[in-house]
Amino acid sequence: MNTYILIYDSFVQFEVTLAAYFMKTKGEVYTLSLEDKALISCEGFSVNPTVLVENVDVSTIDLLIIPGGETDNLIGQEALLDLIRSLNRAGKVIAGICGGVSILKAAGVLDGKVYVDNESGVSNVVVDGTIITAKPNGYVDFALEIGRIMSIYKDEADLQETIDFFKHFKSV
Repeated sequence: MNTYILIYDSFVQFEVTLAAYFMKTKGEVYTLSLEDKALISCEGFSVNPTVLVENVDVSTIDLLIIPGGETDNLIGQEALLDLIRSLNRAGKVIAGICGGVSILKAAGVLDGKVYVDNESGVSNVVVDGTIITAKPNGYVDFALEIGRIMSIYKDEADLQETIDFFKHFKSV
C-alpha cells in the first residue's frame, strides 16, 4: 500500500505524522512536492520530496494526505489540482486536514460532499466516500480514520487498542 504525503514550505508536519506512522505499518510512505528542493515544515524540519507531482504515477497512489500550512500558493497549482482530480476519479482515498482541505475545495473534489474545515462543522473528522477531511486539532482522529478506511487494523480489537493508546493514553 502506497501513501503519499504532500509537502511544501510551511506544511504542518505534526498533523500528518501519526497518519504516516500508521500507514508505514502496512506499506510505503512517500513525500510528494511541486518543488525539487528541501522544504521546511512549520515546525522547522527540512524534508526532501521523494517524487514530484509532475512525475508521479497516479496508479501507484493508494492514499494522498494533504496537511495544513500556508496553502494560498498551492490553490492555483493546476498540476496538483489535476492530480487530486485524477485520484478522485480513480476512487483513491484523499485526506486533507486543516488548510489541506482548501486544496481539496480548489480541486472541486468536495463538491456535493460532506466535509469539515477550519470554519465549519462540529466534528473533528468527516469521511464521505473516499474523501477524509479534518480540523487541525483532529489529527489523532484523522489518523485513526485513515487507518480505518485503508483497512490497516487486524480487527476491531486492534482498532480499539490503537484508539486506547493514541487517543486515551492507555497502556497496552
